[in-house]
Amino acid sequence: MFLEARDIVKAFGAFKAVDGAELDVNEGEIVGLIGPNGAGKSTFFNCLSGDAEPTDGTIHFLGRDVTALSPEAHARLGMARTFQVPVTFEDMTVVQNVMVGAFLRHPHRIGAMRKAEEILEFTGLAHLAGSPAKSLGTPGRKRLEIARALATEPRLLLLDEALAGLTPGEVRLAIELVRRIKGLGITIVIVEHIMEVILSLAERAVVFHQGKVIASGAPRAVVDDPAVVAAYLGHHMKRVRM
Repeated sequence: MFLEARDIVKAFGAFKAVDGAELDVNEGEIVGLIGPNGAGKSTFFNCLSGDAEPTDGTIHFLGRDVTALSPEAHARLGMARTFQVPVTFEDMTVVQNVMVGAFLRHPHRIGAMRKAEEILEFTGLAHLAGSPAKSLGTPGRKRLEIARALATEPRLLLLDEALAGLTPGEVRLAIELVRRIKGLGITIVIVEHIMEVILSLAERAVVFHQGKVIASGAPRAVVDDPAVVAAYLGHHMKRVRM
C-alpha cells in the first residue's frame, strides 16, 4: 500500500479530535477528505504529514513506518504538503520561494534555480519569478505554495484547502493544475470544503464527522449517502445536484 493510516487517534486531553480514523491511498489516486468544520480532517491531515504525532495508531508511507517522523523526514521520503493559509517568505522573490523547496533535492544554487524555474513554468507563475512574494494575491499565493511543494519532487502531495477563497474562474484553473500534477504521476490527497472540487477531481472521497470516518467511496456515491447528507451536506447537496 502506498499510504496506509490505521486506527489514528489524536487526543488533546480528554478530547479526541481524531478518533480511530483510517485511510488507504493507492499510488496515482486523488483522494478527497471532506467533512464539516471541526470534523477532525485537518488534524488527521497534520498527522499524515508529520506536523502532529498521533496519540495512537500507525502511518506507513512506501512501506515505512512514518508515524513519529518529523515533517522534514516525510519530505525526504517524498511527501509534500500545502497549508490552508499560505506560508510565504514575503521579502523573497517568487523564484526564491520555490528554490527553498528545490534545495531538498538540489543542494547547489544553480540546480535549485533550474528546478524552481521549471516548476514556475509548469504552474503558470514564470512571469512572476522576479516579483516579491508579498505582491501576490490569494490565487498567486496558493499557487506558489503548490509550486514550492512540487519543487521537492514529491511522490505524494497533500493539499490543504488549496482552492479555498478562489473565485469560480480561479477554481477552474486550479482544478486543471491539479489534474496536470496527477499527470506527472504524483499521488494527491486533498482536504476541501468545495464539494464541486471533490466531484471533479477525486476518485474517492473520505468523509469525517466528529473525528471518525463515516463514509468512504466514489464521490457521487458518498454524497448520496444519507448519513453524509445528515452530518455535513444538508441543503448544499441540492445545489450540487442542480
